[in-house]
Amino acid sequence: MQFQSSYVSRRTILIWLSVAWSTTTTTTALIKLPENVTVPAVIAFGDSIVDAGNNNNIQTLIKCNFPPYGLDFYGGIPTGRFCDGKIPSDIIAEELGVKEILPAYLDPTLLPQDLITGVTFASGGSGFDPLTSKLASVISLTEQLNHFKGYIAKVKGIVGEEEAKFIIRNSLYLVVAGSDDIANTYFSLRARKLHYDVPAYTDLMANSASTFIQDLYNLGGRRIGVFSAPPIGCVPSQRTLAGGSERVCADNYNEAATLFNSKLSAKLNSLTTSLPQSKIIYIDIYKPLLNIIQYPKQYGFEVVNKGCCGTGAIEVAVLCNGAVPVTCDNVSNHVFWDSYHPTEKAYKLIVSQNLQIYSFFRHSSFILNLLLLVLTNILLRTTNALIKLPPNVTVPAIFVFGDSIVDTGNNNYIPTIIKCNFPPYGVDFKGGFATGRFCDGKVPSDLIAEELGIKDTVPAYLDPNILPQDFLTGVTFASGGSGYDLLTANLVSVISLDKQLAYFGEYIERAKRMVGEERTKNIIGNSLFMVVAGSNDIANTYFTLKTRKAGYNINAYTDLLANSAYNFVKNLSSIGATRIGVLSSPPVGCVPAQRTLAGGFHRECDENQNQAAFSFNYKLNKTLAFLNTQFPNSKIVFIDVYTSLLDIISNPQQYGFDVSNKGCCGTGNIEAVILCTSATPTMCPNVSDYVFWDSYHPTEKTYRILVSQFVKNYSYKFF
Repeated sequence: MQFQSSYVSRRTILIWLSVAWSTTTTTTALIKLPENVTVPAVIAFGDSIVDAGNNNNIQTLIKCNFPPYGLDFYGGIPTGRFCDGKIPSDIIAEELGVKEILPAYLDPTLLPQDLITGVTFASGGSGFDPLTSKLASVISLTEQLNHFKGYIAKVKGIVGEEEAKFIIRNSLYLVVAGSDDIANTYFSLRARKLHYDVPAYTDLMANSASTFIQDLYNLGGRRIGVFSAPPIGCVPSQRTLAGGSERVCADNYNEAATLFNSKLSAKLNSLTTSLPQSKIIYIDIYKPLLNIIQYPKQYGFEVVNKGCCGTGAIEVAVLCNGAVPVTCDNVSNHVFWDSYHPTEKAYKLIVSQNLQIYSFFRHSSFILNLLLLVLTNILLRTTNALIKLPPNVTVPAIFVFGDSIVDTGNNNYIPTIIKCNFPPYGVDFKGGFATGRFCDGKVPSDLIAEELGIKDTVPAYLDPNILPQDFLTGVTFASGGSGYDLLTANLVSVISLDKQLAYFGEYIERAKRMVGEERTKNIIGNSLFMVVAGSNDIANTYFTLKTRKAGYNINAYTDLLANSAYNFVKNLSSIGATRIGVLSSPPVGCVPAQRTLAGGFHRECDENQNQAAFSFNYKLNKTLAFLNTQFPNSKIVFIDVYTSLLDIISNPQQYGFDVSNKGCCGTGNIEAVILCTSATPTMCPNVSDYVFWDSYHPTEKTYRILVSQFVKNYSYKFF
């Protein structure tokens, strides 16, 4: 008992010291609490509105721990806050007199006093829909609650069981989510549109929010403020992406937010009556933020439709970096810092001018609305996932070699039957144009360039209309029907990998004439190179046409392919490429055409072809590992798409698909290229239900999922 008493005493002293520390480092609290009421800590969950740097410590694109972020933060340090300075969770903690900033739970430098006065578990890019965080590779709300359980255990270790219980029950909890669900998962990525209309999807979100609050209550939370979704259709990025040429607010986004808010409010009212001793408050930030956007001068702002970074129309995350100028003359004139997130001034102004003495502690209507109007201004979520590059690292261009997976139109300009520059190809591309991409929309080369923030699409090298800026930021040399085996390209009269490499030599000479030898060398040395081949070798040259079967068994033929891949990548490295990603062969036996040709009556996956692909991938991986030893200054990365695509094919509904054994064109069993024309009806009512567009090539939706997994699992290996 003597030991326990001493232990509690030490913990009590620690609490006293931490409170004293907080008091001496914060400004006077604006919120006046009733007598005998304390708020020992502020604890936040949600997305980037209240993420103070958790995403710095996970593998995700959604980061901002680089300049000019943090321009107006202490010391001009970019901490991972999506702002020029403080974010709402900091300001709320400050106004409550708890402490000046609310740190990220995953910050490895946290001190005991930081823990017991509160942290944020939020993760930029998260949402109420579990799929939202999965798509962005960030921390889901469920995982945030798991972190909270760990937090409780740590606090108990610091202050003891009773004091920890007091802190947990009396703290203020902030929950901020929903914007990414609506803007990203539903509208931009369309990952839920297949199975949910807007009413059904907002039901899913509201039910998930209700479950989260109940779980938080069960862990001890009692004072919980849940923010509404903001008018996300009015943030600069959404104006640019969905607001037309005039960049007006996107009404369909705002209507979805309004519908969700009405359901969220009803859910929270129900929880307040059913959960004893709880104060669960719905905080409407939709209307106050919309008012600021519509009448900026009344609030001391001049610009609400653009941010300060770059053009202000689209720059965020990696597009808003040290190389991008802060173009606004005065940050304080702008509501928005980048194209998604408000300035610190916007937050502080709203808090200082509009925060009244309403709180969870006096009245259940807690109009921190206006304080948290601030939070709305940041609820302007990121819609485009961008790869976060380390400081001082740039990727000036992307260069692509291979087959139809990354051919954006080179085959349009050569005499071959392997073409698709006619409808219905391109039905979901910009303007519905058939560009020569073997897809309904974008292909992986486009999507990777987009994720890197280089450009929206990668043009074909042979396109005679290519502009200088498109030329210098990268092209694709790929040719549908090509492969590692030279015979593969010859059989269908397309551009072999050797010829593609020769074209790259031409490219270098043209670039030198445009920008000089030194800059060209810099472009080549810092760009990302992608190589995609092997499928046609296995599916066509070996199994379907059987052109190589007489001279090679599977083992020998995959040796031939691996050796050819080795020589190609070695030559590419010798030219100056240092960042090279080589994609594996996919489970080609499972594409619709090969099911039809070799899968029997029930059109099963052809395991012979899949085993051949698996064998080749094993050898390719070893080959690339050896090349890394030969070129120690290069980063040559094996990218496994076999496993990812096979999982989508085997478990389509987990990824939002209904059909994985047929394409959309014609019967879906065999139609591809010239068999899929405007005379062939697109049989599927909704392309997004299908893994495959034609009988050989995936849909843009499938490619987006694969590319998001590439970003999560491989992008960091290049930099």
